[in-house]
Amino acid sequence: MLILDAVITLLAERGLDGVTHRAVDEVAKIPQGSTSYYYRRKPDLLNAACEYLAELLEKDCDELQVGFSERAASEGVDAAVEYVAEELADYTDGARHLFLARLELTLAAARQDYLAGAGEKLAQAARRPIAFFLKLISGGRTDVPIETCAGLIDGISLMYATNQGPKPSKEQIASIFRTVLGEK
Repeated sequence: MLILDAVITLLAERGLDGVTHRAVDEVAKIPQGSTSYYYRRKPDLLNAACEYLAELLEKDCDELQVGFSERAASEGVDAAVEYVAEELADYTDGARHLFLARLELTLAAARQDYLAGAGEKLAQAARRPIAFFLKLISGGRTDVPIETCAGLIDGISLMYATNQGPKPSKEQIASIFRTVLGEK
């Protein structure tokens, strides 16, 4: 995973053009040529990084779901909503590189045939926790606008990640959840 972690770092720091086999070797601190040994072509390397990034996003989602369930069981749904909002707000700092790498690969997928499906895979992995939480806190409603909520959260996260806005607050994210659900 050393190679794929390095690719994610490079995507976040330098963008798609900054991902070269040599740069991956340098960031991973492995002998030159190592990345080329495992991934001969850049498309293979980027597709593997996409799969790995989706797995990382899924793992983070699983951890959030456990925390949400524990908080809901012990303190109620309102406390669980606050917990999720706080975790998502903190996530914007702790996982900034994952967010930027996801956006970089998603944008590249819109232009590069060899990344077909990457954008959808990453969007699905990133939206999974939002869909999970909205379904739980809405009492299982099927008319919840998940894409709207995800778009709002992605938007404020993007503004923060690119230094164009303040860090999202737990109050702001909780407000998005409640507004999307039609609550006050």
